[in-house]
Amino acid sequence: MKNFLASLRTNAWRTAGARYNAANRLRMREWLSACSLALLAALSIGVTFAHRLLAPAPESALDNYLSLLAVGMSVLLLAISLLEWGAGSGAKAATLHRNAELLTAFKFKMEQAIALSESGKNYTEMEISEFRNEYDRIKQLSDPNHLPHDDALFRVRHRHSPEFSNKDGQPRIRKPEAVWIHLTWFLREAWFYILIWIAVVSAIAYAQLI
Repeated sequence: MKNFLASLRTNAWRTAGARYNAANRLRMREWLSACSLALLAALSIGVTFAHRLLAPAPESALDNYLSLLAVGMSVLLLAISLLEWGAGSGAKAATLHRNAELLTAFKFKMEQAIALSESGKNYTEMEISEFRNEYDRIKQLSDPNHLPHDDALFRVRHRHSPEFSNKDGQPRIRKPEAVWIHLTWFLREAWFYILIWIAVVSAIAYAQLI
């Protein structure tokens, strides 16, 4: 009985941690999106002003390029806005965070049940089943679910805990793998904006060569 309660506590802890990570990942995406939109809007205005101030000869290579660059940034602004509107990252992050809070409360409930069990309390089969059903109900309240990356990050952050260590006390996830998991978790949402800014900076730098 005690082992089952401990397993249920660990599962609730792990699921809550993964969903906290998922919420943080989506908030990071929302922040990257907001910053990118603001900076792109400022750069778009800057390119337009530069176009007027530099006053290149009409139909010259620089004139055509600056016009194309201004239009391209405007299209990029619209595309990112539509993508983020459709993704709804903020709302999903809030849902995942609320569910993680419920799972954390359930984890504490299981810790209390384990303590009572160690003190001599005997739980009936019906009570044990109700604990399992409650855990399943809480898990299903969240839509969307977390991703495997979020669970992997949780296991990395707690890799020295007994629940995620080998019998000899060594973590199952070694340092190189832990670093890779951290990096891939970050890049899961950031890669798109990294590529956008590489392209934008390269496009602006190219204007200096014309």
